[in-house]
Amino acid sequence: MEIVLIRVTESGEQQPVPLSRKKTIIGRLDDCHIRIPIAGVSRKHCEIVVSDGSITINDLGSSNGTYVNQDRVESQAISAGDLISVGGLVFVVRVNGEPGDIQAAMMYEDGLPDVAEASAAPQAAVEKPEPKAVPASLVNEDSSMMDFEFDFDDDEEEQPPL
Repeated sequence: MEIVLIRVTESGEQQPVPLSRKKTIIGRLDDCHIRIPIAGVSRKHCEIVVSDGSITINDLGSSNGTYVNQDRVESQAISAGDLISVGGLVFVVRVNGEPGDIQAAMMYEDGLPDVAEASAAPQAAVEKPEPKAVPASLVNEDSSMMDFEFDFDDDEEEQPPL
């Protein structure tokens, strides 16, 4: 089974993140397989487990939650076309090439949880910098399958050390 998370952006960009492990951990720590170094992502945020032809996503006690199709989940089976949101990033699940056609901007919007419903306390809208993939030559082969890096404007408050 070929599983790829396609990160989609508001501007319509797509970035494939192939999953080649039976268990893929997403989080801020260096030893996570998919590393997203932003404050909205927990150190070890969630994991995707492939077993016996099924795919499951498990939240690992994250502060801000793991969402599948805009619903906060603890553990849930996922399939082709599902939208996963972690720390404001949205991924489309592609299994064996399906879905083939991805309308990134629309899926980004459809994948973001409604903040009012997702949190009891309202949160102020914060403009987030757009993450960019780190070239494969700079990725630590032992710990990361994919790293995302972020550009911050000098005027903006920098992210806290991770």
